[in-house]
Amino acid sequence: MAYEPKANSGSLFINDKKSSENQPDLRGSIHVSRDLLATLIAKNTPLVEISVAAWNKQSAKGTTYLSLAASAPYVKPQEDKIPY
Repeated sequence: MAYEPKANSGSLFINDKKSSENQPDLRGSIHVSRDLLATLIAKNTPLVEISVAAWNKQSAKGTTYLSLAASAPYVKPQEDKIPY
């Protein structure tokens, strides 16, 4: 069965092709949905922030990797303040 990427998720694997210190230790990709991108771009800020969470996983073949999830940054809800 072929791998099907899920929206707002990705993976990082150890870079087994690394031949110098300038190359990354881990490589991979993340698949971000157009909906999430549109939500973030609509904020109209110079930079777009995407929160990333990671979990240590092991593939069926025994390869260790990081599983990634992308989301809009958490914003603490405003508490309604009762005026005195």
